Amino acid sequence: MKYLNFLVLFTLLSCGGTELKREIDGPQSYQSSGTEQFFLAELPDWANLSSSGHCYKSRSFAYLDFKKVADSYQLSYSEMIELQAQYNARVEKYYRSTAVKFLKPIEQASFFSNTLEQVRGGIRSFKLPRVDAVDLIWVDSFITENKVSEIKSMVQKGHFNQRLPVLFSACLSRESLDQWVVANNFEEAGFYLIGAEYLSPFNSEIAPVPGLRIEVSKFIDPAIKTNVISSNPAMKMSELVLK
Repeated sequence: MKYLNFLVLFTLLSCGGTELKREIDGPQSYQSSGTEQFFLAELPDWANLSSSGHCYKSRSFAYLDFKKVADSYQLSYSEMIELQAQYNARVEKYYRSTAVKFLKPIEQASFFSNTLEQVRGGIRSFKLPRVDAVDLIWVDSFITENKVSEIKSMVQKGHFNQRLPVLFSACLSRESLDQWVVANNFEEAGFYLIGAEYLSPFNSEIAPVPGLRIEVSKFIDPAIKTNVISSNPAMKMSELVLK
């Protein structure tokens, strides 16, 4: 009888140990790599609005704490813009390919680390050839005011033959902006794209600023002259800083 009781006790301990090992080795055992510190809190839905573009963002974007990223990895302003943009693009591609609409901490850390290595390696999602000037078309104003035909007219008349055309959106992601280009048969126009994931609550001095913006001259090239085209030239363009 003592032997039987010992056998039962040993079996229970063995099973309990197996379950305990499963819990330790499972998803709950993930140890943070510390990448969470580089992300700002997600904006609430009501804040995902561009007052200048008069539009709501197509999706919620992840925004990086440029100060912490710069202190840890010594990246430049343009490199951090690329890091944030490429990270968001990676996440959007993942969401589009799966039914999952959230990231586990281990996935967030993996996406961040892989994207960081790409940016450090010189990979850029936005890279212009050597030019003297570009036309930066703020597409949101044309969309919200139903004036896309004006862009079509400029394309047909060869308006962008003299300067490189760049489409900018404060609400659409680069992926959504690319789909918009295809839907409107603009593929042959050769538009370069800057989506909403390129905006940041930090300026080029890595200081926090109200709202979201991108300092075009620091991101593109100070030597390239930027000519902004919108449906309403008098509109206040707080997201774009051209100095």
